[in-house]
Amino acid sequence: MASLPPTVFDTLMQQLGALPLWVKQVLYAQLKHELEAALSKTTLEAFGEEHTLQLWVPEITRHGMSELEHPTGQFDQSVLRLLHMTRYKKNVVTITVLNNWSLEQCSMVLGKAVQSELVNPPRSVIITGTIDYLTGQTRLGEYLVKINRLTIEQLDQALRTQRAIEEAMGERTGIANVLINLGYIKKEDSEAILFLKEESKKPFQWGGTAAQPAASSEAVAKLQGQLQQAINRIRELEAVNIQLQNRR
Repeated sequence: MASLPPTVFDTLMQQLGALPLWVKQVLYAQLKHELEAALSKTTLEAFGEEHTLQLWVPEITRHGMSELEHPTGQFDQSVLRLLHMTRYKKNVVTITVLNNWSLEQCSMVLGKAVQSELVNPPRSVIITGTIDYLTGQTRLGEYLVKINRLTIEQLDQALRTQRAIEEAMGERTGIANVLINLGYIKKEDSEAILFLKEESKKPFQWGGTAAQPAASSEAVAKLQGQLQQAINRIRELEAVNIQLQNRR
């Protein structure tokens, strides 16, 4: 079976993999700092590698293989493309990038494939919940219950509180604010989950093309600037160290 061509994401990961270890340490420290600022420790621990949708490798079923080899016309080309890539054991991020989809689009195709038993469902309830949330099958509160960040009793209490506020004040309060005020979740967790859903609508782009969003270019420029600052700081420390050694 011929291999699939590398994606721009594969190229990016290869470039990052070729960087010196000391540069990787700088990147890791910066990304770790940004993630810890955006997410609570509990959320970071919950979304380990085995629970991250983007790293999931969908497994095609016998029914899916039959549909791929002898299409019935029941499914559109996006589903067939997905099934084709499952034969190469590709993870969700690679499938998404190769098809130039957004994560939301890929989740929709995955949801359809799982529901039609063309692909085996994820073993992780967090991945299943993330697919349902990104495709609009569940709302924020239901999603938090599915990923074990909220109990059904807590969600029921939050919904009752939400209705009581609406009746008393005549205005609707978002469930996220209610959950935060009740102390069931942290503000950064709510913001990060809502941000993920919004960001999932965007396709992956890299390389500074004309179609690349300005925000993406600014993020790359910011990362490059931070990396250069770190390099300059390391050089300064090396120079100071040399001076101290010479004085001994």
